[in-house]
Amino acid sequence: MPTTRSLTVSAALVTAAAAALVLLHACEDPARESDLSTAAATTVKALTISGGGTGNGTVTSSPAGINCTITNGVAAATGCSAQFTSGVTVTLTATAKSGSSFVGWLGACTGLVSCRPVMNQNQAVTARFLKGPFTLKIAGGGSGTGSGRVRSQTGLTPAINCTITSGTAAATGCSASYPAGKVVTLTATASTGQTFAGWSTPCSGTGTCQLTMKEPRTMYAAFAPAGTSAAAIRGKWGAPFATNILAVHAHVLPTGKVLFWGRQGQARLWNPANPSAGFADVTKAYQLYCTGHAFLPDGRLMIVGGAIQTSPKILGDGRGTIFNPATNSFSPATSMLTQGRYYPTLTTLPSGKILAMSGSDQNGNVVTIPEIYDGTSWSTRLTGAPLSVPTPYYPAMFVAPNGKVFLAGFPATTRYLSVGGTGAWTTVATRKVADRTMGSAVMYAPGKILYVGGGDPPTNSAEVIDLTQGTPSWQLVSPMRFARRQTNTTILADGSILVTNGSSGPGFNDFTSPVFDAELWKPATKAWSLMARENAGRTYHSTTLLLPDARVLSGGSGEGGGVDYANSQLTLQVFSPPYLYNADGTLASRPAISSAPTHLTYGQHFTVQTPSAASVTKGTLIRLSSVTHAFNQSQLINPLTFAPSGSGAVAATAPADANRAPPGPYMLFVLNSKGVPSKAWMVSVGP
Repeated sequence: MPTTRSLTVSAALVTAAAAALVLLHACEDPARESDLSTAAATTVKALTISGGGTGNGTVTSSPAGINCTITNGVAAATGCSAQFTSGVTVTLTATAKSGSSFVGWLGACTGLVSCRPVMNQNQAVTARFLKGPFTLKIAGGGSGTGSGRVRSQTGLTPAINCTITSGTAAATGCSASYPAGKVVTLTATASTGQTFAGWSTPCSGTGTCQLTMKEPRTMYAAFAPAGTSAAAIRGKWGAPFATNILAVHAHVLPTGKVLFWGRQGQARLWNPANPSAGFADVTKAYQLYCTGHAFLPDGRLMIVGGAIQTSPKILGDGRGTIFNPATNSFSPATSMLTQGRYYPTLTTLPSGKILAMSGSDQNGNVVTIPEIYDGTSWSTRLTGAPLSVPTPYYPAMFVAPNGKVFLAGFPATTRYLSVGGTGAWTTVATRKVADRTMGSAVMYAPGKILYVGGGDPPTNSAEVIDLTQGTPSWQLVSPMRFARRQTNTTILADGSILVTNGSSGPGFNDFTSPVFDAELWKPATKAWSLMARENAGRTYHSTTLLLPDARVLSGGSGEGGGVDYANSQLTLQVFSPPYLYNADGTLASRPAISSAPTHLTYGQHFTVQTPSAASVTKGTLIRLSSVTHAFNQSQLINPLTFAPSGSGAVAATAPADANRAPPGPYMLFVLNSKGVPSKAWMVSVGP
């Protein structure tokens, strides 16, 4: 069935775009020269259409000029380029031919619906068509313990008749191919003693699921034992609430409060323990946009760099500041980077010093020499370790068990950085998936890293590396349900990894293709489970972090990547993981910490007082989050084993050294035998 998309736009938007004299770019957007200043001298601009995908279709324009035929994803030599009067708005309409489907725009337009480029400069647009037939695959979902059957509507050929047993789909009857435009209706029926918990996106709930086949798709159907609530399988999102500023940068402080800021407005503090109190504004030291940040050993937050908004390049800021949670204020920028950096990664070293890596300097060039902050000033002594990690910067870096700093990405070749003397790089291994740009990496256990998603178009693949091995190498593990770019990975209180947000579409930030469903990865099984759907679609400039009450805060998306402030997601939303619920959906009884040390030294044997001592056998020590741009620059985890230690007490041993737990602030959780976590006890770790 052919599909058609056509668009309209207000005259006010056209007038505003044509009258603009200055182009403002978000810190991440590729800076480009504006030719608006020469509009009076240039009467026409060129619009060029190219093809993408594998299918067939046409693109036409109003005003007339474009009549472009795309065959097997390739645009014809004629009819695909035309000149238009400068400042005019062109409406493009894509129509798929029989057997193909239109799946979206790229370039000057993104998504499925609107493509109305304003011809204030030469414009290029890609129209993507896919050729059918398309395969529909049914898979199990949720906790992986339920059983049932999924069938397609009566009379459909070929039919879906898929048996799912304990979360695993049968080898036959669970996939079929259909022509473009075919409507498929799926019905799920639980087995005896089981219940159907729901579909994956784009469907939701427990009713029928109707799909129009425009591309290959995998649908996940979650079954569970009868009486098991959806919350116990997939967790539960609370209602979103407004912030009025964007959470581009977000941090959990040792006080338990959350500090966040975006480009517009001041920084804000929010207390999850007292949400009704709302937000408190904090005056920023400077713009603090696209900065790097990490916690100092004393629990203060070091923030450096950022973007200086100038044209035609976006330049790196050289300033720095420190946020003090005790006073809820930024201190004067007494320390400065020796050169500007925007999009830098900051890493707290085992020594307590701060490493700054990559970014763009005050001249718009990639910074190749790492810098180290020693508590007083910044040094460029690592002249023996130059490395160009180009745009989009914010490379994923972690302290390894050997004390070196591991560069996991974005480059495909992963390396160790030794910060002794003048520094040195050594090659470790090459990732299986070379392009993970704007994917997300997390150290899910000491020396063990999971890297998911990223790339263009984005991938759903995942891979791990174990740096405790003699010869570490990257290994692919089970893929996620969804391809994701601009995604976030968050360590939960029980050590599992929650993946949230992101876009499944190609390009830098296809905000029209957000992934609403969260996913959970268990390190013990290296398997994925589908979690509940978030309300807001969060892509570029989204953030996710673990709260002290073991819930997860998600926010942001916008102020760049093609989304202006007015259309950004100025909300936060809190996710309660399944470990907080009983099978019937009621809140689980949680262990509690009555008292514990507020500081742990390395290798210290320590005691935790808890009325839940009889059921507590393990716990976790998780460093506070400091997250932006798909990478949490501070979070890491150390698992703890607890043993009885007298009446109402359990005991464990702190991490052995600073390589496993760099000095700074952490959250201590204890877990009962059912895996239910306590609320966190704030503790500092260090010498």
